[in-house]
Formats: sequence, structure tokens, C-alpha cells
Amino acid sequence: MKRIFQTLLLAALCICSGAVAQVSTSKWQAQPIVIDGDGSDWGTLPRFFNVDSNMKYEFRNDDQNLYIILRAAERMTQTQMLAAGFYVKLKVKTSPPIKVGINFKALKKGEMPPMIVAQDGKTDKLNYKTESVDRTIPKDTALLDGFQFAKGKITSENSDDKSINFARSKTSRELATYEIRIPLREIFGNGYTMENVSSTPIQLQVSINDLSQNDIKKMTGRKGNKNMPGGMHSGGRGMGGSMGGRDMEGGGIGGSEMGEMPGQDAQNQLMEMQERGNFMLERRSFSIDFKLSSSK
Repeated sequence: MKRIFQTLLLAALCICSGAVAQVSTSKWQAQPIVIDGDGSDWGTLPRFFNVDSNMKYEFRNDDQNLYIILRAAERMTQTQMLAAGFYVKLKVKTSPPIKVGINFKALKKGEMPPMIVAQDGKTDKLNYKTESVDRTIPKDTALLDGFQFAKGKITSENSDDKSINFARSKTSRELATYEIRIPLREIFGNGYTMENVSSTPIQLQVSINDLSQNDIKKMTGRKGNKNMPGGMHSGGRGMGGSMGGRDMEGGGIGGSEMGEMPGQDAQNQLMEMQERGNFMLERRSFSIDFKLSSSK
């Protein structure tokens, strides 16, 4: 009996070890990706989808940069990313580990961009409703942490191809699509080789901050409807945070692709949420381990 128990325990440990050891591989990027929020350089939809956070994502690299794309899979996640902010962390599993991060700040009151089609009817470039069609979305800001050279705050207007860059989509249908480029030297220093850095797993962690009723009030400048029933929390798929949630390769989620989503003013979306009472969007997160590609 003791031997049977030991055999079963050993089998269970092997299964668990196999699950932990599962590591994805970054695709090699032959041509540099233009960081403009457009996403067309990636060719197809992001190949990974996390069910719990409703996020599509992918990572690629060349011998100079790590590229990351994040795309909210539905409208509620878009609103939460913009109104509450989110962060991206990388943990290189060396001893001691290398930890770096980018904290994307929430947009301030009055900066929530309207998702409307421009007056010429030919483009869905984001513009303020009250100003000319030439006025685009306000610049996004992010705070850097732990990188070798880049420090402090950066904005989406940074175009230095030797530094950390990011950009958000300027179209109403893909408002919360972010492209990020991180030079490998910012993580590993100047003396790295692809052979060395590609042998160590890296953990990508993405977390969207929670969005409370008070946060919504600050964004909308409204007190809300006190007659509405309170205590309402977000529910359904993807409304609760989960580290290392269920991820799928392929990007499709059955009829809710970003291109099919109706354009709507994000400010109005927040107001709708506020009218529901004490509505709260909980923190959403996921993580995945991957290795860099060393060559084509």
C-alpha cells in the first residue's frame, strides 16, 4: 500500500512539474515593428488570449528589442484600462531575478477620448467632439521602474527608437490596443548576447487596476443615481482578476473580435456604469512564461 501511495505521489509531482515547466516561445521579428498603436505590423490578431482578463496579447523579439502588443477583447475592458490604468512587468528568472516594469497611468477627468468617426466620414481617427477633427487623443503617460538606462516618466509621443516606446490605437474600434517596444539592453545591459538571454525564461505579468464607484465619479464628474440599487459588482467572464489564468493561442474568442465592436464614447460608458449603482470592476491580471528567440 505504501509503495502504491509513493507511486501515485511521484506521478502527481511529475504532472505538476510538467505544468510549471511549460514555457512559450517568442516569435522572431525579421523587420522592426513600428510603434504607432496600429497593430498591422503584427500581421494577424495576437496569438494569445486570456479568458479571465479578456486580454489578447503577443510578444516577439529581434536581436535588439522585445515587442509586446496588448489588446482589450471587449468594451468594458477598454474602459477599465483607460479609466483605472494598468501595469506591465517582466521578471527574468535569473539568480537574483531581473525585475522591470511599466506603469500606465489612468487618463484624467476630461481626457477620456470620445470614440467617434471624424466629420469627413472617411476615417475613425479619434477626435474631441467639441473641437476640430485635427485634434487627436491626449498623450498617454507611463512610469518606468527598474530599467538599466531609461528612468522616470515617458509619454506616447516619445519617438526615440533607441529607448522604450509605446503607443495606443487611435481608432474607435481598437481604443485599448497598446504596442510596446523595450530595447533588450534596458533589461540585460549592454553586454548581452542572444545565446545567453534566450536561455532564461521571462515572466510577463499584466494587471489592470480595479475601477471603483468613486473612480467613476472622478472621471465623469457626476454623483450618480442614489435611487439605483447598490452592491452591484462585475460578473461574468473576465470580470475578476486571475494570475496565470486560462490562455489560448490563436486570439479568437468567438464573435467578439475588436473589429466588430461598436464605437461609443468612453465617457458615456463610465456614466452608464455609474447609473447602475455601486458598480465595481475588479482587478484583472494574467501572467505567462516565455523565452526569447535567438534567431530566425
